[in-house]
Amino acid sequence: MKTPTTDRRLHERFDVLGSLWGVLELPETASIVNASGSGLLIETSVCPVLDSVHSTDIQIGGADLRVDSVVRHLQPSEDGKYRIGLEFIEPPSQIDNALEHLTPRKNTKVRDPEES
Repeated sequence: MKTPTTDRRLHERFDVLGSLWGVLELPETASIVNASGSGLLIETSVCPVLDSVHSTDIQIGGADLRVDSVVRHLQPSEDGKYRIGLEFIEPPSQIDNALEHLTPRKNTKVRDPEES
């Protein structure tokens, strides 16, 4: 309802009858705590809703990936941030290649500098 003396809106507003869906994007940078081919554990200041679906941009191992993920668990930490477990809905094929760059090779020996 429009009241001429109090309504300062430039555009008319309409009441919604029934369901109307929208998308709210909150770009937030998060730290990756650990990663696997099926999901991520991240730490961030935003607390998402459990079982909500998010489009996630990942920079890992030199690759930029976008994957849809579901919030499977979350845990508040003492510093006011949240640790959030994300499960990939359809894991991208590039994730395994990106993760391979982060893990040490099985045949590589790490030399202890004190053994010299």
